[in-house]
Amino acid sequence: MKRVVLFPFFLAMLLLSSVFFGQQSLQTAGTVIKQLEVSFPDHIFKTVGTKTFNVQYIKLFEDKESKGYLIKAWTFQPLTTSAASQKELVYKVTFTYGKEEYSYQISGVRDKSYVRMPLLLVMYPAKYTISVNSLVIPEEKKTSGGEAEMPILEQSEGAMLRVLKRADTKYVEISEGISASKDDYLFVQIIAGTFPTGGYRIEVNEPDIVYPVGNNPGKITITGTFYRPKPGDMVTQAFTTPSKIVEIGKLPAGQYEVVVSIKDLGEFRRMLVVK
Repeated sequence: MKRVVLFPFFLAMLLLSSVFFGQQSLQTAGTVIKQLEVSFPDHIFKTVGTKTFNVQYIKLFEDKESKGYLIKAWTFQPLTTSAASQKELVYKVTFTYGKEEYSYQISGVRDKSYVRMPLLLVMYPAKYTISVNSLVIPEEKKTSGGEAEMPILEQSEGAMLRVLKRADTKYVEISEGISASKDDYLFVQIIAGTFPTGGYRIEVNEPDIVYPVGNNPGKITITGTFYRPKPGDMVTQAFTTPSKIVEIGKLPAGQYEVVVSIKDLGEFRRMLVVK
């Protein structure tokens, strides 16, 4: 999976940027919130929410004492003739641990039919969970048992996708029509097919995950590009079956549409039920 790695130097530059741009810095109970005037490509953010309210986040770090995130959000709020309905939205960022709770209010910024929460750098105690307007940013739990063994692929005539779960130190396929458990740590495998030489590869972006809300199903979207060897490239003279495994993690119960769109390879869809 394509990962975003933010080194301490880069994190320090983010902190400095908030100073240079004169943004407000809020600090209390071991928590720091800084509004940033920098931007990052949307595809490196993970997402949670609905079609009308969405939170995007990047987890920067976590240790025994604290956690750090970049977060932003948007609300779909078309302009109307009603002055009351055109009031700018105020976002509430809340930190919760048991019965303990404290929050900050961040003014939204109108952007045509959307009201956007500015990009925030947030660092807070590890024991707390964080939410924006009551929408909780999901925790990413690490698995144990060492590196999982890549599934052995037989030669494949065509491209396909598979949903896998991690069991101890190996991957196990969840076949079409079989439900996954909300306790399963899930992956999507993209297989390009079998080719007569090496030099073929798949590169993907970070998956976009929208969780189910009410009767609305969730959606897992993966995009990327399939690369073929160029004339004159040195390649292995043997049959190869290039594939890519994308980490999804644990999912809340519900129905999900899995959509994989790989440039120069094709689009693949399947439904996944998590119980």
